[in-house]
Amino acid sequence: MRLTKSLKEWSINKINKFEAGFLFQISLKRRSVASYTLDSLVKFEAKRLFKSSSYLFTVPNPTVFYLFLLLLITGCASKGGKKPVTTDRPGYRLLSISEASKWIITDKKEAFFDKVAPLEMSIQMKENREEDAREAVLVDYKKMLQKDLEEFSKEEKELTKGLFDRALELSYLINPKLKLPEIFLIKTAGKYYGSSVYYTRDNSIVIPTMMLTMDTDAAKDAFLATMIHEIFHIYSRYNKNKRDALYERIGFTKLPELNLSEFLKKRVLYNPDGVDLRYSITVKDKTTGREFEAIPAIYSRYKTYNPSLNAFFGYLAFQLFEVENQAGVWSVVNKDVGYSIDEITGFWEQVGRNTLYNIHPDELCADNFVIMALAKASNGENLDKLTEEGKQLVKDLEAIIAK
Repeated sequence: MRLTKSLKEWSINKINKFEAGFLFQISLKRRSVASYTLDSLVKFEAKRLFKSSSYLFTVPNPTVFYLFLLLLITGCASKGGKKPVTTDRPGYRLLSISEASKWIITDKKEAFFDKVAPLEMSIQMKENREEDAREAVLVDYKKMLQKDLEEFSKEEKELTKGLFDRALELSYLINPKLKLPEIFLIKTAGKYYGSSVYYTRDNSIVIPTMMLTMDTDAAKDAFLATMIHEIFHIYSRYNKNKRDALYERIGFTKLPELNLSEFLKKRVLYNPDGVDLRYSITVKDKTTGREFEAIPAIYSRYKTYNPSLNAFFGYLAFQLFEVENQAGVWSVVNKDVGYSIDEITGFWEQVGRNTLYNIHPDELCADNFVIMALAKASNGENLDKLTEEGKQLVKDLEAIIAK
């Protein structure tokens, strides 16, 4: 699925501002640049989103956001300092189908396969399997993931290696001792999430076939920025103490455990880059001023698989759900839907405004990680386009990673 197309086709009244921010960020991160130029894509979407009253983004200066996106995707990546020594670093490998078949269904760090609900698997498999035994559905779901794998061509290998070398180089400029495992790169057709959607699992980055068609400089720069973003997800996953500290800087506190509501147990859609939902942020009800803890979560807007709705992201809804400590156990208290961004205050003030990709604290941190990396490549030129608060946020997050 090409999300830029979806944004044009969907009625803006059907997308709340949280989802709009999410889809806008994803469309820029995962679009096909071969069919959308940088200028036309960014100008069209930025103008549409910021001027539409249905989106109501609480971003004080749209120009800052536009310039940030411009720097994120364009020539910053072509500059750089001295290449760091990498002899003691684990590196990466591009996996064959036979190798990837094991790792595409392995998730020891986040336990995705222990959590994913029958509804989500049904949506991805495009089959009505909600009433079947979860164990049976999971077996078929894993087979589907394996069948979607593809081999890297010779040309794709050469191009991917060159860009991923650069992505690692820029990441290590943030911290030369950045603790990363060996990274696996996996190629997939992307039929389940969408043909332009990247994601990570354990130490693997899953790359959709369509995004390996990089016939323009803009496409290559977008791929590079995305690889840096995905590298952060792996770093976060393998450095839990750092993860908690980074999340705390943007207002998220780790809960010891979390009980989902019956509504979310059935409908939650797990972002593979941010599976752990046990992080809450303090916000206030805009109407009453009541302060409460909440977790961000994405879920299906439909209670069952809909054969007429083909795209995974067509099901997606994103809200904040109130949680409270009930006899020593943190639980979601909303019986069904949660709060949208226009119903609360205090969210943006904590997470910052450097990115609108807000569906999980790991996504917020990953985008700020890209800003850090490209600052190394551009001698900090991209930081000049951020607010003072945005610059301080990047500085604080980098200090945590560099420590």
